[in-house]
Amino acid sequence: MYYKTVILHLIQLCKRRYASALQPVEQAHGLTRNEIDVLLFLSNNPGYDTARDIVELRALSKSHVCKSVDSLTRRGFLAGEQDRHDRRCVHLTLQSAAGQAVQDAQQAQQDFVLQLYQGMTPEEEQALNQALSRLVKNLKDMEANT
Repeated sequence: MYYKTVILHLIQLCKRRYASALQPVEQAHGLTRNEIDVLLFLSNNPGYDTARDIVELRALSKSHVCKSVDSLTRRGFLAGEQDRHDRRCVHLTLQSAAGQAVQDAQQAQQDFVLQLYQGMTPEEEQALNQALSRLVKNLKDMEANT
């Protein structure tokens, strides 16, 4: 397999396996994948707490994020507070009702990563992380130049 094909295959496999890892959490808590993505983003990224942050940094569609935020707010998982300086901006906070779902989703994430790195030495993990960081930097550079 050419390295280009390997990378594309890796991306697709990661997406499928990650979705599979989160599926029990979706079922247990009656959440959609997008709702779980919103909860995980807010819990894993302190300081980024708006729907705009989620759309930009997580690359989710604006309509899916808005729909998920509305649903999670109705269920008491999220609360929103209008920004004092920009009333168009709403800061989101996780509520205690989301606690178990967030904990289960974070555990599923952690289990996924542990399985992904299974059998690697610490040196191999470090080399992989450095290579992936380089790829991310290159992709950001490519994006900035377009």
